[in-house]
Amino acid sequence: MLDTSVWLWLGVALLFFWAIGAYNRLVRMRTAVVKAFAALDEQLVRQLVWVQGCLPESMRDGAQTSPGELQDDATAAWTRLQATSEQFAAALAQARLQPVDGGPAMSSLVMAHEALRAAWGAALADAVPPGTTPSADRLQQRWLRLLHQSLPLRTAFNDTAMAYNRALGQFPASVLARLAGFKPAGTITRLSEGR
Repeated sequence: MLDTSVWLWLGVALLFFWAIGAYNRLVRMRTAVVKAFAALDEQLVRQLVWVQGCLPESMRDGAQTSPGELQDDATAAWTRLQATSEQFAAALAQARLQPVDGGPAMSSLVMAHEALRAAWGAALADAVPPGTTPSADRLQQRWLRLLHQSLPLRTAFNDTAMAYNRALGQFPASVLARLAGFKPAGTITRLSEGR
């Protein structure tokens, strides 16, 4: 009888210490995902600040046109770029609040970045006349450099998020993860590699 209770308590203690170790591992991995996103976030903020700094001086504090007002192509392109930069800023703020979000926040961030990229291309084509300083080519080169600087950070974030997700899916830890409320992290499938 004594031997059975000792083995039972030994089994309970072993299970308890395994659960604490597994929980701590999941917390460390989730923290690594948050840190990886923080590094990517810093680079994305640089992109956003740079794009907003390229806006005409009159547009940097908000739109200067009223709805329905006629605009030339250049003003319309700058207005679209300003609107998409604000949309990207909002998506980035949401993703910053939920970097370990398996769905909507990261999807919104990717879509907003794609919209920003498209608006940037249109602004260069429609609003930067040839022969101006800085030229559209120089602005595009700077944009591509900023995009390429974010690629290793995006890869690091995705790798960290996928490792965390794999850990959540492994059998004994998956039960603990469900009980403790751990959710899978989203990945960033694309943040404009160029173009």
